[in-house]
Amino acid sequence: MPPTATATDEPSLHPDLDHETGDQPQGIVSLITIPLSDVATRTAWAGGDLAEAADEAIAELRELDGDASDVGAAALPVVVRGLAAEGAGEFGGSGDTEGRVKAKPVTRANLRASTSDGAAFGAMVGLGESYLSAFALAVGLGEISAGLVSSVPLLVGGILQMISLRAVHWFGGEKRWIVFCAAMQGLSFVPLVIAALVGSISLLPLILIASVYWTGGLAAGPPWNTWMETIVPSRIRARYFSCRTRMTQLCTLLGLVGGGAVLQFARNQGEVLLGFATIFAAAAIFRMWSVSWLIRHRQPSHDMTRGNEQRIRVAKSVTATEPQAVTAAKGSGAVAGIEGAPMSGLRLLSYLVAVQAAVQISGPYFSPYMLKQLELSYSEFVTLLALGFVSKIISLSWWGKQTHQGGAKRLLWIGGVGIVPVAGLWIFSSNLYYLASVQMLSGFLWAAYELGFFLMFFETLPIEKRTRMLTYYNLANMVALCVGAFTGAAILRGLGGDQSAYWVLFGTSSVCRFLALGLLFGAGLKATPVFQVCMRVLGVRVATSSLDSPILSTFDNRPRD
Repeated sequence: MPPTATATDEPSLHPDLDHETGDQPQGIVSLITIPLSDVATRTAWAGGDLAEAADEAIAELRELDGDASDVGAAALPVVVRGLAAEGAGEFGGSGDTEGRVKAKPVTRANLRASTSDGAAFGAMVGLGESYLSAFALAVGLGEISAGLVSSVPLLVGGILQMISLRAVHWFGGEKRWIVFCAAMQGLSFVPLVIAALVGSISLLPLILIASVYWTGGLAAGPPWNTWMETIVPSRIRARYFSCRTRMTQLCTLLGLVGGGAVLQFARNQGEVLLGFATIFAAAAIFRMWSVSWLIRHRQPSHDMTRGNEQRIRVAKSVTATEPQAVTAAKGSGAVAGIEGAPMSGLRLLSYLVAVQAAVQISGPYFSPYMLKQLELSYSEFVTLLALGFVSKIISLSWWGKQTHQGGAKRLLWIGGVGIVPVAGLWIFSSNLYYLASVQMLSGFLWAAYELGFFLMFFETLPIEKRTRMLTYYNLANMVALCVGAFTGAAILRGLGGDQSAYWVLFGTSSVCRFLALGLLFGAGLKATPVFQVCMRVLGVRVATSSLDSPILSTFDNRPRD
């Protein structure tokens, strides 16, 4: 016989009943004995958020207690009573469905607005920041300067994003802060357009402009993750963000290719700076269009925002009701990941910092190498960029479907070892077809590395700490990026900046990546299931194919052992 959830109308067994009259407070329902596997089905008649909440509650119980057959009968009444009470309060009582009816159009409108925002944002990424190093070279700045333009501003943005959580409070909510940051990012293209039309700009103002761009982008990231959890119902998050991510990636690719085509045409006409002014203006327009879609997001109804808090309350109720089951789960290692978060997270963060520093020794200087040393055309340049980007997109999806033994741990090792020689491969040939093959291989391996790292790192973090830890991760990431870029600049300057100096740069980067692998030994990594993680594309790079940030709410739908 399948496990059942048993309850009765006997007042002594219902702590929420009036023991003198036996009456039930509003929203409390009598429970019946039914198979646990049928609970979600039998609450589906309520529809909307109540049915969704029931699904989440059952999933939480299964997660906390491990085996579904071990879920005790005492825990389930807490869940169902809570759901019924919320259902009555949210919808104005058992007979009032007006609130639920109104919630659906708001959700659909928000999803459409978020998808449009993602598409416009993707077009901006492809048209704008991806060509900043190329613009630095076009206005006469040196190759080292071009590399610093694509790295130093990330550090400035990473530092300033630390105020994002406090700024949300100052602005009175996530939406206002996100809109402000997005508008600031879009307006940062205006001085770039002016500089392109004038025909000159010095290094310091260009770094300052790029810093404003990255401050707007990075500072909005953590609050955006939190905001989206209240905008997108958890039941559809994985499916929705998967579609949204694909749309954003497609628009980024179209923007990247379109920008390259405009620059190549302008170069053929002898007006390359006018081409840069055109694509930067287009990037600004797309970002401001994105802002208009952010503004159109409507505040979810109270029942939607409360829905995301429900799982934590349910977990607490179950813990209080079933202490032996939770204790047993801890003893069996079910929550060892959370308890072990500080050590495992620190080791992985240390490895990330080392790898990022090693990669950025050469990373910012691939664009100057391609455009100046190899003298590639803009069409050839964008072809190599696009090949790496597309390869990474496809590979992320492929790696996410792998369920081989070892899971994310093995995936991290595959990626970590695989990216070691990628930079060094640029030494052996300058043939375009050879470099295209290197780029496709690079995208494939970087996809394994990033997916493995994100899965291993965030699996150790409790939900309530993810936003803050993502902020710290971004800052550490940007510090490492800047340290590596200055190291690469010193090597190039010291060796004269010719093609052989670049080869030393690429070789040094590969050696340092190999040495960083030592941090993975003894890290105590545990096998973690591999699953799809949706990413936000922040930039397109030759060295890593793209700069990505995970959408944290998609981790809530991960499979459990």
